Amino acid sequence: MKFASLGLAAAAALAIGVAAGPLPGEPSPATHGARPTHSPSPHPSPSPQSTLTPDDIFHKAIAATRNNPDPPYITYMMHEIFVHHGRTFTYDYRVWYRTDGKGLMQSASPTRNGQAETRFGYPFPSAPDNNILLYATPPPPSSPPPGPIGTPAPGTAPPLLGVQPIVADRYYDVSLLGLEDYEGHPVYHLGLRAVRDEDQHPWKDLWIDVRSFEVWKAHASASGRRGPMTGSIDFSVVFAPVGPYWMVASAVGDGEGHFGFIGDSGHYEYAFSDFGFPATLPDWFFDPKAFYHHFR
Repeated sequence: MKFASLGLAAAAALAIGVAAGPLPGEPSPATHGARPTHSPSPHPSPSPQSTLTPDDIFHKAIAATRNNPDPPYITYMMHEIFVHHGRTFTYDYRVWYRTDGKGLMQSASPTRNGQAETRFGYPFPSAPDNNILLYATPPPPSSPPPGPIGTPAPGTAPPLLGVQPIVADRYYDVSLLGLEDYEGHPVYHLGLRAVRDEDQHPWKDLWIDVRSFEVWKAHASASGRRGPMTGSIDFSVVFAPVGPYWMVASAVGDGEGHFGFIGDSGHYEYAFSDFGFPATLPDWFFDPKAFYHHFR
């Protein structure tokens, strides 16, 4: 879960970006849908399923997340807002992302020497296709059918009479906090409490569509210690459909860290917009040596 492993500088939130352009000398990739849009509420509104337990709802959300299609390439703009000691800083980046984890980020504003700041690797704070539940409990292994009833041989286990599945989650205790409306969408509001290791399992709330079981919004909070470093982070992430895909649409967060007597904190916001899903991108986009050789 990439969001959960971010440092204090990875608390996320989204604002409005500008159109992503091509690299110098390259044609603009095809764009399939611009900004994330929330689809209108269905009519009539679907009714929640009263027979579902909170764990049922959580595991259906996990299944919906696993079934979401994942584009091989994504292009987008990221707008960053960073508030530090009362001062606000804003940055815009063009991003080209290949879903094997490689990415290229370029600052939309050139530096004093006229060159765009360029960064290779997994894009910060997270790629917009981040599916926050993919690390959750995997499907249980299939059990062999029960054998015939009989007297077990000496030293052998008695025969299996039947299998009764128990639906629970190994990471969280899950509760239903209520049925709510999220921007016209009826949702289950689930509360989550980490069974153990809150740093690795920081989610506190999920807002899940009562019909599709897609996660519209998630809230996390955690604190921990890494050696002499201590800190805390609190952030919320909003998702939205972009064409056939389910993308991170907005997030907002606050982080705080302490190293001995030295402490610092900040408020972070990020925005993804102007998505494109090209069929392919050149390999040299994601190779620093080949990239700089291309522009010699």
